[in-house]
Amino acid sequence: MSAGYAERLSEYPNKYRESAALPEKYDSQKAFTSKLDRLAQLMQQSKYTVVLTGAGISTSAGIPDFRGPSGIWTREQQERKRKKRNGNKKRKELGGKLGGKLGGSSPNNNNNNRSVVGGLDVENGVPNSSPKASNGRKRKQSELQEAIEESKQQTTTKFISFETALPTYTHRALTHLILHPPKNNNNNNNSNNNNRTYLHHIVTQNVDGLHRKTNLPRTKLSILHGDIFTETCDLCSTEHVRPREIQSIGLQHTGRRCTLGGTPPGSCPGKLKDTLLDWEDDLPREDWTEAETQCSKADLVVCFGTSLRIEPAAGLCEYPTAWPIPADSEEKLGYAIVNLQKTPYDEDAQLVVRAKVDDVMRYLMGKLGYSCDWDAIVIDD
Repeated sequence: MSAGYAERLSEYPNKYRESAALPEKYDSQKAFTSKLDRLAQLMQQSKYTVVLTGAGISTSAGIPDFRGPSGIWTREQQERKRKKRNGNKKRKELGGKLGGKLGGSSPNNNNNNRSVVGGLDVENGVPNSSPKASNGRKRKQSELQEAIEESKQQTTTKFISFETALPTYTHRALTHLILHPPKNNNNNNNSNNNNRTYLHHIVTQNVDGLHRKTNLPRTKLSILHGDIFTETCDLCSTEHVRPREIQSIGLQHTGRRCTLGGTPPGSCPGKLKDTLLDWEDDLPREDWTEAETQCSKADLVVCFGTSLRIEPAAGLCEYPTAWPIPADSEEKLGYAIVNLQKTPYDEDAQLVVRAKVDDVMRYLMGKLGYSCDWDAIVIDD
């Protein structure tokens, strides 16, 4: 998630508590293979599948998420801790200076000619062995280690802008699954893989526009939280997709007018607004309605790279089994989760995979009958 976008958002309650509570975990290689075989089986069994995506599918493109180890909120929390440590250190130094000025030496003190600096007895040249000095050294060592770890984090994590980010393997693979059924492959023993569609719709919580850069038809995509490149007309609702970021948030007017809507096209007098939601904004009606329809219709919802903590989007995973199934219908499969962090929906999931989404998609594409050279999709500039 771009830092610029995150800075525009209103304050989110408890964000630091949430980010600190989400460590990442990885399945063993054996568990990974077993779970991915099961996920492929579920997708083959499902007659209608929807994918729900979150920020985790864009991190390999250089766009940080919120709650991951290099996430926006995680880094903010680290900075707050660093400033707090520095503030405490300065207060201690100031207190020490004041104490030296205000304090006096007792004539009856046999050590009144000795001073202690950094735990070292200056007169005797030996470490001061007092518990207070020892605890101070331990605190300094702990603080130093934390600073080193933060420095490593900052130097090894490179983020790029929304404008220069390109779709990841997962973005491209999901679009390919929708648009291109696997061709006949004589090397694949499962004939059920051939000439059928394994994915029918994508619902995204992301604002980065990467799904659209894969040439995914808009009718196959529900965008719940807005798109940083998209403005919409306040009269005709026509979308205007830009090559640059829209520099506002909260469905505000951008100062531009509609140039695509109306009859004839371009005759609409409407004003354009950004589509980015702030925390208290309502979801876009058309996209939300379509997302509900698609997830209710689905036999299976697969959640990729989302911690499922933002409602109501997170609850979409339960839609396949949320209502009684007609007697003449086959049993719904429910939902599966692919995410490195624990989610509130793990317990009732058919399957929970702890692995990077790109690794999961590479394995899945082969299991579903796609050749290794499928990835020839054209990306818009």
